[in-house]
Amino acid sequence: MTRHAEDGPRTARLTDTAATVPSAAAHVAASPAAALEVDGRTTGPEASDRRDEDRREGGRRAEDDTGAGEDDELTAREERQGARVREAIRDELEPAVQGEDRSAIISLRNVSLAFDRPILQDVSFVARKGETIVVVGESGTGKSTILKLILRLLVPDTGQVCIEGRDISRLSFADALKVRQRMGMVFQGAALFDSMSVFENVAYPLREQTDMSEEEIDTRVREKLKFVDLEPDQILDQLPSQLSGGMRKRVGIARGMAADPPIMLYDEPTSGLDPLTTGTVTRLIMKLQRELGVTSVVVSHDIRSTFRMATRVALLAERRIVFSGTPEEMTGSDDEYIRDFLGGL
Repeated sequence: MTRHAEDGPRTARLTDTAATVPSAAAHVAASPAAALEVDGRTTGPEASDRRDEDRREGGRRAEDDTGAGEDDELTAREERQGARVREAIRDELEPAVQGEDRSAIISLRNVSLAFDRPILQDVSFVARKGETIVVVGESGTGKSTILKLILRLLVPDTGQVCIEGRDISRLSFADALKVRQRMGMVFQGAALFDSMSVFENVAYPLREQTDMSEEEIDTRVREKLKFVDLEPDQILDQLPSQLSGGMRKRVGIARGMAADPPIMLYDEPTSGLDPLTTGTVTRLIMKLQRELGVTSVVVSHDIRSTFRMATRVALLAERRIVFSGTPEEMTGSDDEYIRDFLGGL
């Protein structure tokens, strides 16, 4: 359609130019001197001058028509460009269809969930491409439950959980599994398979989810271990029990990102780690965001680490998200509960 629209002015210009020829001929035929000359009954300077004048007039008309065609083409091009600009502005300013943010990779909309008692009530938040959303709150407020909803291990009583614009709440098991394969999960205790070597742990999702050859798997495993600052040749054959807590956590991150998922989920990634190792893990999460554009949702109690890695912070309290904003906005808040939660930071 665009090609036809662009060709249109050129076609119109050629048509207008062609139409000029019979128009000029008609003008010449209408001239008495020209008519005599055509019939072969009149000759001489006057007839020649008339013919020359008529030719010049025809040329001027053709030029005018051509110039008008070019002006029309320029105007049409400007109108198309203006329409594209206006459309882009509308995309930025207007709410998306049915209130959904079209840039959202993960979104929870008015989600409520209860077991013996209410766990979450009317919870909503959005994680856009490349963002790191850190969910914080007191123990037992339902932070890890949010991760289970995103993984579709739980289904909300009401509301929607959308991954890349698709509500996963009512998907079949097979369809939910496909969506889940687009996520990497890092568990609180790393959750490595105790009887498997480091290599087998990191290779596990590649064997389950891809058709990669053994050579390709070996290359990918080494690549991910190097990404998390581990030397492959030194630890590939080791069991999880032979690793320190920080090393197990980094192997867990390598396994989570092995299949290059666009989404990473972390449940207390720095829990139980010393300050130096906490800093290492925090930098890895930031590195994933910066270098790979991964969208992450992190559940954490570590406020200092949260403020380093978070694009935005969501504070969960009384089954609801009571604050959502940047770390700077959170530290600048005058809300009494937020200030108490931060403990004077």
